[in-house]
Amino acid sequence: MSLKSCLLVSCVALAFGTTSASAGLVPVTSYDMNNGNGATQFTGGNNYFDFSYTNSTTHTVDPNASKNGSNQAVPNNAAPKDAPLSGGTGILTDGTIATQVYSLVTSSTGTIASGPFAGQPTQYVGWKYQDPTIIFHLTPGQSVSSINIFAAANNPAIGDLNGLVAAPTAVKMLVNGVLVSTTFSMTSVNANTAEITLTGFGSISSDSIFSLQFFRGSLQQDGIDYYNNHVKGYNPANPYDSSNCVGFCDPDSGPYSSGFRTEAALGQTGNLLPGSGLEPWILLSEVQFFSTAVPEPSTWIMMIAGFAALGFVSWKRKARPALAAA
Repeated sequence: MSLKSCLLVSCVALAFGTTSASAGLVPVTSYDMNNGNGATQFTGGNNYFDFSYTNSTTHTVDPNASKNGSNQAVPNNAAPKDAPLSGGTGILTDGTIATQVYSLVTSSTGTIASGPFAGQPTQYVGWKYQDPTIIFHLTPGQSVSSINIFAAANNPAIGDLNGLVAAPTAVKMLVNGVLVSTTFSMTSVNANTAEITLTGFGSISSDSIFSLQFFRGSLQQDGIDYYNNHVKGYNPANPYDSSNCVGFCDPDSGPYSSGFRTEAALGQTGNLLPGSGLEPWILLSEVQFFSTAVPEPSTWIMMIAGFAALGFVSWKRKARPALAAA
């Protein structure tokens, strides 16, 4: 093999061999959103707030970190945002990916009170009847080519114990306010955790502002069972008659209504139509941004040296015939 061929092969091999080593996590400097929901929304006592949300400048916990994002018993996308969070980071970027059933790693406060994870920080932020939008600000000077999102999954093995929680089935991304097309894929980390990956948008500067909106998916079996057992049999003419419900009836309105018919079953009466309705809760534990793989500085130096050598060899070969003719 000629010197030129050897140098070329070496440069290419070196470039490919070291490119992946420099791909990594792009740190989030802050994210902005409305806080999650909790006991006001009939959770049995747990709150799914971003309890550890801390301002990146003052390094103090935000006053809204322990407040409900909606003080309405039945929240929705149009409801007032009662606990906005901005200029800091918290549960969604603390490096902890929740892999347990969400009920084991959440509590009424920022610290889990009992069970096998007692004393540990809460690991999920959750929203009911909403498609939350989160705006991320990243460390500048890098590029982003993929995003990973970890969410509580709907586990068929535990049936109705899922508690009306499922992973979002769509994510819309805006960069600097402009909608960007992405490739959405979801894989299972385990029965309790789903990993969502956004790719297909090329390479985007981390100086940009990334806005992600998460959308609830269709009612799962636990939601269908809840509707059939506790909503369908409700009779507004006789609101205290639970004879047509299993255990209790979830009313359509009033202080004891969870809003399931309006916000989850989307106003349906009678039997649910196939594929209709939306699962009430989205719970997120971590959002990660990954950089585009680029050669490291040492790789660039060696590549430049190699191409310089190639240029020298080429010049020398061209010069030889001229010297012979002289």
